[in-house]
Amino acid sequence: MERIKNVTVIAHGFGVKGFSGEKRVYLEAIKALQENGIGFKIVSFFKPSWTNEYEVKYLLPFQFTRFDKYQRLLIWFIARRQRDTDLFLNLSGVPIPLSNISKHVIYAGAPAIANVPTKYSSSLFWRLYIKPWSLIIKRLREEAKKAIFIANSYYSKKAIEEVYQTNVEKVIYPPVNVEFFSKAFNENDREPIILTIGRFERGKMLENTIKVSSRAKVKAVIVGTLSDKKYFEELNKLAKELNADVTFLPNIRDEELLDIMRKASVYFHPTIGEHFGIPVVEAMSAGLIPIVPKESGSSEVVPEFSYSNLEEASDLVLKVINSGVTLRREIQKRALAFSSSRFRRELIDSIFRLMTRQQP
Repeated sequence: MERIKNVTVIAHGFGVKGFSGEKRVYLEAIKALQENGIGFKIVSFFKPSWTNEYEVKYLLPFQFTRFDKYQRLLIWFIARRQRDTDLFLNLSGVPIPLSNISKHVIYAGAPAIANVPTKYSSSLFWRLYIKPWSLIIKRLREEAKKAIFIANSYYSKKAIEEVYQTNVEKVIYPPVNVEFFSKAFNENDREPIILTIGRFERGKMLENTIKVSSRAKVKAVIVGTLSDKKYFEELNKLAKELNADVTFLPNIRDEELLDIMRKASVYFHPTIGEHFGIPVVEAMSAGLIPIVPKESGSSEVVPEFSYSNLEEASDLVLKVINSGVTLRREIQKRALAFSSSRFRRELIDSIFRLMTRQQP
């Protein structure tokens, strides 16, 4: 254990303002290192403007948020210079060539080129966007076999093993701030409202929430960071066309989200092919009954509430929308197993164990 003195944390999106599930993974992994007295530095694609608390090495001195997938590859140019490290803890999920420098542990979700439905297979534009990335990824399979993979779900584990033709050593579910969202748990006064949480971008498939709301004739509220204004406008137009009672709330504060969670009855997750789905567990912490795609990591959490198509999802919404407090308590109890402290403990335990292995 004493050999781990300096870790290089690869977090390509560390410089991005705002919050996301991936950002929470970054911060909780860093906290885990701090709690165990392990020195670290962070490698980011561009310089973070939101903090100067950490030692951060970066490729660009200015913010650039486009081409996220390619940032995960290009970060190699700065990561490879960090040679005074006992371990690369790669939270960007891509096996960039680092194993010849030091041990390389990769925390990853399902690769974008896995045989699962994603936005990258949804249109000609996205297929062209991902093509060069997929060709490079296939050439990184040898590096993948040298590195040590930790997956964020069993759904991701299967996809990683298929794409990289290697074994995943461990599954560690992402950290969820269940303590915070549990404050919204409410045994009474639930309203027939569907809640969806997700960035307003095409990959989140928020149009599925509108379709389910229209089909089930149940009010829906969609909350999330506004990333794509054109897509946001298209969603509003679709809601009018389908005569769906949908309220869009971009960029709201956490306390406002808690107020909505106290009222809503059902959480609907629209993103098919999602590696895990942190908002699902956040909503469960607040006592909402989750409806999730079977084709996702979320179905591992609540298999009994998973759907194969939107018709099935609509039926599930109507079935559970008036659920009583007993089921809501059971759902919340299930969510508490995904705490941030659990993630930090499992991550450090895995790093300590894996560091004892001799890599080829």
